[in-house]
Amino acid sequence: MKRIPLFMRANWTITLLVLVVYPIFTFWLMKVYGLSAGMLGVIPVGMIGSFFGIAMGTAAGITFILINILVAMAALGGWGSWLAVVTDTGFLLEYIILLFIGALSGWSRNRINAQIDRALELESREQYLSLLNKMAQAIITSVDLNLMMQTLPGDLKSLLGADDCYITQWDDDLQKTIPLHTTATVVPYYKGLDLSSENLTLTQSVIREKRPLLAEDVLNSPHISPQVARLFPAKSLLGLPLIHGEYKLGAILIAYNQPHKFTTEEVSRAEQVANQLAIAIWNARQDFELKRRLKETDTLNNIAQALSQGERIGLSNLLSLIAASAQELIPGAEQAVIHLLDESGQFLTPQAVAGIANPTEIRNKMRLGEGIAGQVIARGMTINIMDVNTDERFIKMDAPPQFSSLMVAPIISGEQKLGTISVQSKDPNAFTDNEKNLLSALGAQAAIALENAHLLENTQQSLRETNALYRISQGLVSLDTDELLKDVVDLLQRNFGYYHVQIYIRDEASGDFIVKVGSGEVGRRLRAEGYRLSAGSGIVGYAAETSAPFFTNNVDDIVFFIRNPYLPETKSELAIPVKSGDTILGILDIQQAPPNTFSPRDQQLVSAVADQLAVALQKADLYQNLQISLAHEKLIRSQLVQSERLAMMGKLLASVSHELNNPLQAIQNALFLLKVEQGISSQGRQDLEIVLSETERMATMIERLRATYRPIQMEDFRPMQINTIVEDVYALVSTHFRHSNISFEFHPDPMLPIIPGLPDQIRQVILNLFMNAADAMTGSGRLCVHTKYIPEGNEIFLSVSDDGSGIDPAILPNVFEAFITNKLQGTGLGLTICYDIVVKHKGRITAENNPDKGATFKIWLPTRRMDTP
Repeated sequence: MKRIPLFMRANWTITLLVLVVYPIFTFWLMKVYGLSAGMLGVIPVGMIGSFFGIAMGTAAGITFILINILVAMAALGGWGSWLAVVTDTGFLLEYIILLFIGALSGWSRNRINAQIDRALELESREQYLSLLNKMAQAIITSVDLNLMMQTLPGDLKSLLGADDCYITQWDDDLQKTIPLHTTATVVPYYKGLDLSSENLTLTQSVIREKRPLLAEDVLNSPHISPQVARLFPAKSLLGLPLIHGEYKLGAILIAYNQPHKFTTEEVSRAEQVANQLAIAIWNARQDFELKRRLKETDTLNNIAQALSQGERIGLSNLLSLIAASAQELIPGAEQAVIHLLDESGQFLTPQAVAGIANPTEIRNKMRLGEGIAGQVIARGMTINIMDVNTDERFIKMDAPPQFSSLMVAPIISGEQKLGTISVQSKDPNAFTDNEKNLLSALGAQAAIALENAHLLENTQQSLRETNALYRISQGLVSLDTDELLKDVVDLLQRNFGYYHVQIYIRDEASGDFIVKVGSGEVGRRLRAEGYRLSAGSGIVGYAAETSAPFFTNNVDDIVFFIRNPYLPETKSELAIPVKSGDTILGILDIQQAPPNTFSPRDQQLVSAVADQLAVALQKADLYQNLQISLAHEKLIRSQLVQSERLAMMGKLLASVSHELNNPLQAIQNALFLLKVEQGISSQGRQDLEIVLSETERMATMIERLRATYRPIQMEDFRPMQINTIVEDVYALVSTHFRHSNISFEFHPDPMLPIIPGLPDQIRQVILNLFMNAADAMTGSGRLCVHTKYIPEGNEIFLSVSDDGSGIDPAILPNVFEAFITNKLQGTGLGLTICYDIVVKHKGRITAENNPDKGATFKIWLPTRRMDTP
């Protein structure tokens, strides 16, 4: 129900009051002055005519004529005098005057109102046109069209007197309505609203019809789907197309939140506003587009110029320039990121960012094939996501995205996929198809930058590789292995910037791989500590075990990786065997720290270096073997001379012992004869017994010497008791042991059987072992001998153990070979002879160092005679 204005209510109140007061007042006047008092009615009649116009003025004149007649009859003669009153000539004049005054005042009022209305309409139209002109000028001259469009709905709402105003954009390619801005506060999600093309929108209808359309009842309008209408508070809508020529920009929707009937004038004015704004928006967009293209051209020229100076500027700076250009050139782009494929080709990693205060907030890696970036790489085409919150192609992480719009373009060079460039915005529907082309162009520029950088890097890498191989080949003339290995390690780390370089050499004795040389302070510490890895342990051991190169760019994925505590940052490792034929001489091991990784080219380079090293090590080894052989040959010559001397001494000793035996027997015979004489005193006889005992001992020693050096015959095998031979040999050396402070412990097996053998040769073996033990125990010591019968093996066991200096581990495996000794004056033949004798008896002999100190020799001899060779 329409409300009555305040001034109209006041006019009606005065009118009613006059209608009540006037008859009473006039009744009294007519009593006094007669019918002429009726002329007082001109006042209220004129007043009412001036209040309400000509119609009400005329009606007021008639009304007051009737009031005057009724009052006159009541005041002058009652109801019977009505004819006299009506026919009174003066009173008739009053009728005419009242009618004239009422009509005249009403006509004056109407004319004044018309003039006021025309003035107000003119003023309103001037204000309307002024506001419309200001809006159009503001759009055309706006620096930021998007910001200007945000304020436009509020201006239109005030200009057209509506409750709300909505502005939409029309996507002709997708045939879809895109909400932009509104004054409706009850729809805060308006700009991000996804209006499906399946539901009819008023924008779609006005674009199709190319004229204003009314939806006075939005829920029952053929121009808008009820599903769309229910999203907004509006009850009535006026849709105005924003069309300039053939270009369909969008629509303006004038909304009333209560049912509203639109007048022709409202529609006309709104249509005029829409046409003016369409022209302004088109011109502003053209001007903006022109400026944008000029700016794009300048920026692309700057990038092209920077590309020509890529070596000086650097790849990272070039990528940052391209990312910053994307953020600057694309309206609405708040952030820009360039992702590149890593060496594995499986992950996209951020390399340049713009518009991001904290780059660490970016997801470090994206797996290829996932989400938008994966589709862009796979298809090789730019993808524009209007709203990541509603698009199923966008993969949502645990934390919600900080942006709504996302546009991603590929970085491709020929058939090679290099990465992506993307822009982001917090606002939905922020990017257009034209901006897709620009982002694609920037992606192409990034591809050129990457290709140039790769070409430069490959050229420099080839130069470094050639220089490294040349330097190493020059080092092949060096016969100093340690110096060569150190030069190789230093060269690789210095030229290629590896995190750590080290070379392992195989230990022939244990089969382990020991750090021979390493780069930097870590390398020196590892070598000083004797750091080693067994075959099969760690990546180095795995490469040695498989005899094949191995490298990984993620050591955490390798189950057999062993982390060195001195190299905590290792992420990649490359191990190349250094081989000569099928023989592994060592391992060239290189480790890398993030963000650097290994490529197949690194493997090729290090493999070539390893081959060079193998040649150098083989050459140095041959030279070393030659030097050892020459020294060995010289030693053999010396030892052969010594052997000849010993042989001559043996013969001489045998001859002397034979010659000493004859006079010794004569002395013994004389002493026996003297012993039977009767005249010898008791003291003389006692002294004679001592002399006889000593001569007997001397004869026994001479016999043992003769037996030791007597030539052995195969037919001399006869039964022998090892316990007895041990005691005989001890008797021979007991004096020497006593002088050397060596204690002797013998633990014989009382059940030890008699075995067949050559007693003299076995005696020689035991004597040799005793003397070697005595030589090993300087100052004092303890010699322990055990014998034991082993019935299950039909053999006896003999062990000789001392607590001396032991056997040098370097010669222990070859201790029974000829001329192997750790004694300064030794010949190196004693243990060889012992070995030959034991083998001739079909037995076994071994040597080992004791856990604490000293050495133990063990002999096994069969209890029954076997065929002899």
